[in-house]
Amino acid sequence: MRRTLEIVFMHKRLLIAPLLAALIGTAGYVLLQPPSYQSTGVVWVNTGGVGTQSPAQTQADILSQDLKTSTFAIAVADAGPLDAYLTAHPGAMSTNPIHPLKELVLGNSAPRKPSSDELKTYLATHVTIAAVGPNQLTVTVTAPTPNVARDTANALIAQLLASEVAAKIAPLQTNLDLLQKELVAQTDVLKAAVGAVQTYLAANPKLIKEPSAAASDPQLAVLNGAAAEAQTTYQNLLTAIDKVKSDIATAQQPKLAPFRVVDSPQLPSSQALGKTEIIAIAAGLFAGLLAMAVMAALLVRLDTTIHTADEVQRLVGLPVLGSTPQSARS
Repeated sequence: MRRTLEIVFMHKRLLIAPLLAALIGTAGYVLLQPPSYQSTGVVWVNTGGVGTQSPAQTQADILSQDLKTSTFAIAVADAGPLDAYLTAHPGAMSTNPIHPLKELVLGNSAPRKPSSDELKTYLATHVTIAAVGPNQLTVTVTAPTPNVARDTANALIAQLLASEVAAKIAPLQTNLDLLQKELVAQTDVLKAAVGAVQTYLAANPKLIKEPSAAASDPQLAVLNGAAAEAQTTYQNLLTAIDKVKSDIATAQQPKLAPFRVVDSPQLPSSQALGKTEIIAIAAGLFAGLLAMAVMAALLVRLDTTIHTADEVQRLVGLPVLGSTPQSARS
């Protein structure tokens, strides 16, 4: 331990050099990264949880699953400024850590519209969802500009709400479509039944002039019964359709929404360290400390300086009878 400390104090500048080099390299890498801004929205979940999960955890899982779908990613990008920004700056979608250096040397990439997979991947790596309470959920978007961060966060929350409402009314909408198809078919049945009555009366005009004869006519009774049944079925379908439409309208009311926004995403006023930058700083510091430790171990290994009298006997193989005070200090 004594020898190691002596080596460290003797070669302080040499040992600090790799640490400084690593930190300088890390600082350069961080400075080359595009600016990063974060905007966070807080929502209150009104629905219940699934199993042992809290409502916020359940909603966080739903949003995480939505982010893995291309349809959701495209809707979020189109609703906010993200699609336009990534079209103008396609390099922002690159996951290559040296891409900023490449653009610095070769210039920015030519504009191109991002694919659905690229949008999905970008959102998955730039959106953070966290349950901060049983019913409270935060949605954070990291983006290269303040406006893109805030507006994308707003679009994300709005699209999540739209998706949840759509999922809620999907069975009702399916039922409505089926009832409307049945109504169209029943309209034809009703027209045919009424037409059969009118045709029969036209062929037997005396039934119109003589109500008693019409009341006793068995064929007319059958036709009128079929028309009445068709009319009843038609009215029942209209009633069922009105009820389903009312249920859909009720499900779309804001007070029955699956969640409500407590704090809307705001325009960030300062840059934030992204995940890539934090990892780079930690990796640079670790690499510098590791290089310094390796160099110190190497210097200790190569050091042949005699520090104690015991080392003389070990190095030259001769017994030591004593030492002068000056020799002992040296």
